[in-house]
Amino acid sequence: MGRAAAGLLALALGAGPASAAFDDAPFGARDAAMGGCFTAVHDEVSALAYNPAALGHAPALEAAASYLRSFHSPAGEIDRDATRAAAAVPVRQEIFNGAFGFDVRYDRRTGAARDREIGLFYGTRGLRETEGGGLDFGGGLKLLSSSLESGGATGTKPAVDLGALWRFGAKRSAGASLINLGGAKFRSGRYSDRAPLALKVGAAEAVRGALLAADATVREPSAGQGKSITFAAGFERWWATARAGSIAARSGMSLGDRARTWHWGFGWKNGGGRLDYAMTVPMSGGARFGHGLTLALRFGRSDPEAEYERLLEAEMKTRRDLNKALDASAVKQWKLASEINRLQTEMSALRESLAGKSASEDEARRRLAELEARQKKAAETFARLKEEHSRNAAKTKAQLFQEDWGSYQKAKLGGAPDAALLERVQRLLIEYKDAGADLGDASRELRRLQQAR
Repeated sequence: MGRAAAGLLALALGAGPASAAFDDAPFGARDAAMGGCFTAVHDEVSALAYNPAALGHAPALEAAASYLRSFHSPAGEIDRDATRAAAAVPVRQEIFNGAFGFDVRYDRRTGAARDREIGLFYGTRGLRETEGGGLDFGGGLKLLSSSLESGGATGTKPAVDLGALWRFGAKRSAGASLINLGGAKFRSGRYSDRAPLALKVGAAEAVRGALLAADATVREPSAGQGKSITFAAGFERWWATARAGSIAARSGMSLGDRARTWHWGFGWKNGGGRLDYAMTVPMSGGARFGHGLTLALRFGRSDPEAEYERLLEAEMKTRRDLNKALDASAVKQWKLASEINRLQTEMSALRESLAGKSASEDEARRRLAELEARQKKAAETFARLKEEHSRNAAKTKAQLFQEDWGSYQKAKLGGAPDAALLERVQRLLIEYKDAGADLGDASRELRRLQQAR
C-alpha cells in the first residue's frame, strides 16, 4: 500500500509542475513585486534570502513576516503556500561588526511535501572599506527537512549560503551569492529531491528617489527538471505624504527558460512599520495569479524622512518665533522714538518758558529735571532695545546660518535622502549669500551632492 502511494506521488511529480524543495524563492511581497532581483539590495532583513552579505547593512533591529501564494517560480510552475519570518539584529562590536539574521520558513507544496527551514545568518559591515565604497561578506547555515504528504519524512539536512557585496558610493552596489551550497538531498521511499544550488549575480542603484535592480540566476537541475537560467529586473519608488507616512509603487519582470512572469505591488510605511503587497502575473504557462503580503517592523530607529520633516517643521517654528520677536522689538523702538521726540519738544517749550517767565523758574526747572530724567531713562531703554535688535538681526544672519548648517548635518547623519539634502543646501546658499557667513562647507557639500547624482 505504501509503495502504491509513493508511486502515485512520483507520477504526480512527473506530470505536474516543478516542485523543487527549498528553491530560491522570494522572501516577501517587496522583493517579489520587484521581480525577485534583490541580490545587491541591502536595506532590510529580506536580503538574507538572496545574499547573506547584504544583511550586514541592516540599519536597526528589524522583524518581518510574510505569506506568498505561488503558482509560478523562476524554475517553473509550482503550487505552493510559503510562510516565512525573519529578524535582523545589528551588532557593532570590535569582533562582530555587522548583523545576525534568523530565518524560519515553512512551505507547503500541494500534492508533494511540507518543507521546513531554520537558518542562522551573519553579514559583515565595512569589512574592507575603500574610498566611496567597500566590500562585505556573509554566510548562513540552514537546517532543512521535508514531510511527505503521503506519509514519511526525509530527515534534516544542512545547507550553506555564501555571499559578497560590493558598494560603489552611496547609491550603487553589486552582489553575488551561492544559495543551498552542499547539495542537500531528500529521499524517502521512491521520493527523491534536492535543494537546488543557485548562483546569483545582481546590481542595484538609487536614481532620483527610485531603486533600480537587476539579477541573473543559474540553478542546477532538481525535482526532475533541468538546469534553468533567469534574468530579472525591477524598480521601486517611494513618495512621502504630509502626515500619513510614505507609499511605494513597485514593478518587475522575471524572464527565464522555464517561466516568464510580470510582478507589481505597492507598500506603505509609517514610523517603524511597513506593509507590502505583491501580485505575480504569468506571461507563460498557467493563468493563475500569485499573491504576497508582508508586515515588517523596525525598532530603535524611526523613518529618516519623517525625522527630517519634523526637523524642518521645528526650524520653521523657531524662525517664525524669531521674526515675531523682531517685529515686536521694532514696534517698541518706534514707540520709544515717538516718546523721545515728544519729550524733546516739551523740553524745548520749557526752556523757552524759562527764558520768558522768570517767576516760574523754579517750577520750570523742577519740571525740566523730571523730563530730563524721563528722557534719559527712555534713551537708555531705547539703546538697550536697539542693541538687542542688533543682536537678533545678527543672529538671523551668520549665527542663524550656523544653526541651520548644524541642523542640516543632523539630518544628513539621520539618513535623509540626497534629493532633500541637495534642495536644502541650495536654499541655504541662496538665503545666506550676502549674510557675511562662511559658506565654504555648504559650497563643497553642494558639489559633492551634485557629483553623486
